[in-house]
Amino acid sequence: MHGKVALLALLCGSACASHENHVCEDIGDCTQGGSSTFIENCETEAKALEAEADTVGCNTPLENYYACADSNFECTGATSTFNGCAADLQSLDDCLSAAESATSCASLQAKESACTAPPDAGGPVAACTAARDCQAQCYLVTVSDVCAPRVDEIDAFQQCAAACPQ
Repeated sequence: MHGKVALLALLCGSACASHENHVCEDIGDCTQGGSSTFIENCETEAKALEAEADTVGCNTPLENYYACADSNFECTGATSTFNGCAADLQSLDDCLSAAESATSCASLQAKESACTAPPDAGGPVAACTAARDCQAQCYLVTVSDVCAPRVDEIDAFQQCAAACPQ
């Protein structure tokens, strides 16, 4: 039996798209006019989030959210919705937030949530990779107000972030 599963996985390869890939394609087609660049960036981000979820033990909430989003996608005009997936998204966000509570990513996200127009919260949070955690730390130490950075602070942030791992 294991041989059949392995053979199926080998034959399937990248032709069998994951829930994450379907969601990225659906959003790209609905809200981004089918932009292949958007879809590729979304899929790359989904893979980074999957790797992070593997690392911090959030696999099940990640799989549950993307399975729900894949099966409940609706496009109305140019708006993507995933009706019935809010609880799964909250579960994923809670799991990742608990695992990342001591990171610079979490500190920056907490400060940004106080802004008048916080960043888009329509999907899962971005993966807190080593590079992003470093960049978040740079932002936190170079910008006095995360909601309204000054031009000189942005320059200082960019210089600091250039030294972060890729």
